[in-house]
Amino acid sequence: MKLRNILVIASFAVVGCVSVRDLQTTTSTARLSKADSLKQDREVHVNQVMASIKGTEQKPVEEVFGNLTELGGFPAENLVVAMNKWAEGLGVSCGHCHNTKSFASDEKNAKDVARQMIRMNNRINDELLKTVTGLKSASPRVNCITCHRGTLKPSLRL
Repeated sequence: MKLRNILVIASFAVVGCVSVRDLQTTTSTARLSKADSLKQDREVHVNQVMASIKGTEQKPVEEVFGNLTELGGFPAENLVVAMNKWAEGLGVSCGHCHNTKSFASDEKNAKDVARQMIRMNNRINDELLKTVTGLKSASPRVNCITCHRGTLKPSLRL
């Protein structure tokens, strides 16, 4: 829990306005409500994009979508699924990185950051993890949620 939240909870508890448990429950409920609204928003965009590519879902992603610089070599529908999972892993919706009226647009800086993060992730998986000895997996992998754990800013604590 962030220090600011702890201070607010403590100050309310001291003056007897509400119990710490009530505030923690309220905070948890607000977090769940936000997650639900983000999920609903993502579903709207996923459904729109899937409808727009109907009949081409199995074509190569490069033939269906424009302005792909880091991804390719798989069916178009897989991009939609992956983007939805990445957004969920970051605790955001499609509009965080994309102009949802023009997904190919590069107007949002977050889209460039995402591309850089894809390159970093690929380097970790394709190069760096292979040099780590003693791992239990023969082919270890990391992904967005490894660090982000559902939040935009990577988690520094587990």
